Amino acid sequence: MQISAQISQFHGIGTPFEVCEMPVHATSDDVLVAVSLSTICGSDLHTVSGRRGAETPCILGHEIIGTLVAPTYLQSATGNTLQEGDRVTWSMTTACGTCDYCVNHNLPQKCETMFKYGHARNEGDASLSGGFATHILLRPGTAIYRIPDAVTDSEAVPINCALTTVVNGLEVIGIQPGETAVIHGAGMLGIYAACYLRENGYKRVVVVDLNEERLAIAKRFGATHTFNPDKISVSEIDEALKGLTDGRGADLGVEVSGATIGIPNLVTWLAIGGRCLTLGYVYPDAHISVDAHQLVTKCITLRGVHNYHHTALGTALDFIEENRTRYRFGDLIGKTYPLSDINTAFVDAMDQEALRIAIAPSL
Repeated sequence: MQISAQISQFHGIGTPFEVCEMPVHATSDDVLVAVSLSTICGSDLHTVSGRRGAETPCILGHEIIGTLVAPTYLQSATGNTLQEGDRVTWSMTTACGTCDYCVNHNLPQKCETMFKYGHARNEGDASLSGGFATHILLRPGTAIYRIPDAVTDSEAVPINCALTTVVNGLEVIGIQPGETAVIHGAGMLGIYAACYLRENGYKRVVVVDLNEERLAIAKRFGATHTFNPDKISVSEIDEALKGLTDGRGADLGVEVSGATIGIPNLVTWLAIGGRCLTLGYVYPDAHISVDAHQLVTKCITLRGVHNYHHTALGTALDFIEENRTRYRFGDLIGKTYPLSDINTAFVDAMDQEALRIAIAPSL
């Protein structure tokens, strides 16, 4: 199938996105999707600001949903048949299913031949691989899920990165009903973590962030308590957490801020035997200084998780469908721009007034 796609190419720091046409030939090995909506993730902002590198030119964007254009019939990750016109979401990375990471380490997101959407140079086999375009080609080894009819585009679009990363991380670190959790960061991942933990039986979910508006959002999405470190010290937060937990501290810490103070603070706030999950350091040279004495004497488990196991996307999609009437997930998306206004969209996203800014190529 031969099509003409409209794309936005990123050429490097300080250079405006180039919106242009690109001829695409979809082979029988490719799955062609018409992009309905994409959102600007924090890692996209890291790339555009130069905080992390990218091979250019590239088509950014990995929080994406769309409709199948070809082939007409396809098997989903759940074994059901997908058809042309179905709304779909898919894993952020591909996996071969046969390499050492896939088979022996249960880390398909670190597959030896892994391809990551929205992160590759736009050339050859890696062309048309990002969400800031009218179309995208899905490669073999991609886990594809049909989006339930009841779930709206704005509810579904961020989950194949933000929510699924949270779900996989919490599955890895382990969650227990009745526990107390403290989340460092009230961005998209922090908001998702708050409601996911509450719906999984957490008695107290504490969210810490400098942004008062985001803390208010956290309260609407499951947080039982919030703290702003600009208004209360780390030691005072520690005392408050101990007051909530009979002097013990939090059972689970979740770092999703990307701030280098995140892990040191969480280690301070955790109880003996506590567990600390870190997801936010998706840029290089994120050096931190931790009191290792606390790690040892408090018997703390520290675990980092990057990307996610593709099965967690199915769990995330189910969570949105089951809880969409309880939490207004669509409200987490701010203004939506056409592809032609992608430069303005990124300026808006950099202001960080909205958790997510969206781009709808069909506008």
